[in-house]
Amino acid sequence: MAKKKSPPPSEPTVESILAECTTEVKRGLGKKRVSAAAREYWVTESRRSIADRLEMGGNWLVDRRRALPVARKMGKVAAALATGNLVLLWAAEAAAEAVQSDPGCPGPPGSGGYCDF
Repeated sequence: MAKKKSPPPSEPTVESILAECTTEVKRGLGKKRVSAAAREYWVTESRRSIADRLEMGGNWLVDRRRALPVARKMGKVAAALATGNLVLLWAAEAAAEAVQSDPGCPGPPGSGGYCDF
């Protein structure tokens, strides 16, 4: 009996990339929770940044190996700045600012590829 071939991988979308990055941020956060305002900030800014990078010709299938560790690092920074168990907006903004210049961001170091929040 012949095996069914799996469908070819679909082209990454802004939403699918955002979902992968969100998973890594959550890993970095550990058990910390995120306030609604902080979540809205990260989602809004990440969606814009991802769309911009894809419009500039970014290739997520290549760039993900560098961008995902930076997303996890952003979660770790935010967790360190958290007030108790909750990451507030100011901590989310500070964590995003901290990782913008990370050499792991795709593109020339500090270019902000996927990391330009």
